Amino acid sequence: MFKSSANKFSMGKSSVTGLLMGCAVALMPNVALSATAEEMMQSRLGTTDADPVIVETFRRAAMPVTDELRAKALECWNNNSCDTGTGGDLTVAYADGFGENVWRRVTAMEYIQQALTYPEVGKILYTSARGDSAQAISDLRSYIAQGVDVIVIFADAGMALGPTVREAQEAGIKVTVHNGTEVGTSGKDYVANIAENICGLGSSFVDAVIEGNPDAKNIVALGGTPDNPLSKTWQDCAETRVGEIGSGVEIVAREDTNWTQEGNFTAVSAALARFDDIDGYIYEYADGFRGAVRAYESAERPLDFVVALRTDEQGLFCDWEAADSADFKIFYSSGQNFQSRIALTAAMMAQAGDDVSSSIDVPFSMKPVVKGQCDKSLPMEISVSSLVDADTLSAMFGK
Repeated sequence: MFKSSANKFSMGKSSVTGLLMGCAVALMPNVALSATAEEMMQSRLGTTDADPVIVETFRRAAMPVTDELRAKALECWNNNSCDTGTGGDLTVAYADGFGENVWRRVTAMEYIQQALTYPEVGKILYTSARGDSAQAISDLRSYIAQGVDVIVIFADAGMALGPTVREAQEAGIKVTVHNGTEVGTSGKDYVANIAENICGLGSSFVDAVIEGNPDAKNIVALGGTPDNPLSKTWQDCAETRVGEIGSGVEIVAREDTNWTQEGNFTAVSAALARFDDIDGYIYEYADGFRGAVRAYESAERPLDFVVALRTDEQGLFCDWEAADSADFKIFYSSGQNFQSRIALTAAMMAQAGDDVSSSIDVPFSMKPVVKGQCDKSLPMEISVSSLVDADTLSAMFGK
């Protein structure tokens, strides 16, 4: 079976449980919510042994979402900014380097809902650079000029953002980065980097394909935008893992998809035209891979492969149930939309003067899809591991 990513902190599970309980008692009189937070961690991370920032993140995420809070979150999400109404002095900002698919939009809502758990936050801002590095830099400079207190970055532009991130840090802004892209030296140029072990994720993708089909030989790696550093990192590590396994296993192609269903349809259609036999796919984005399923249907090819995925939007799981094919297997990690919550929590803790690790490793575990993970009463775009409540997700996507 697969190895989970694991943090190597001195705090054991019993200590984490105690911290969860203690925080819940201090800020939330319903102690049962501490168990909810612990259950959330176990189901999404595969462990409760985690950095204190992660523990605090899940404690806040377990707070009830009232109708009033939901309405405010949707206002922020729809308008890309809002006054929270709390009278708080702090302005928090999220700089998304891409922002143009459902996964990114849910990730933005995770950040917004987390920000609304802080009464000291009076204003929430959001921008999407739509994959344009120059725009990403401009967005950061705008935040600096506005004098925001916190910036959370999904740094698709990578090191190109480094000088501007340092400017923000020098201006006294608490900056955190999530999802595995470096923009300088964490702990020096910015507060913290929050991510899974992205290299380990690429290795686990390959292991999952072999677990699903021990005779697998030909694997296609699908990525996001061209030269995206996140995709390149895990794909390079997947190549290394393939070399370690040997036995004729090979990544026969790398294809970009722009993280869309249409991009997947095009990329997989091209792969099917090139190769008679494809045993597995490795990829980040489950919802996008629905386009790959359509490519197989269009080519009148059987769904006879294993796919290993980073995210877990339920639409693909519904497609899997409908296909009812023993040869079509899916393995997935948590989509970890909630990394934006962790990044915000780290920045807020730093803002409050707490010690924050410069590198926060978010655990992950790979698992197979099983029947019962398709809920057609909810939007297909929902990540089964999202911390955004179902009513908010339904309102976001019009179902």
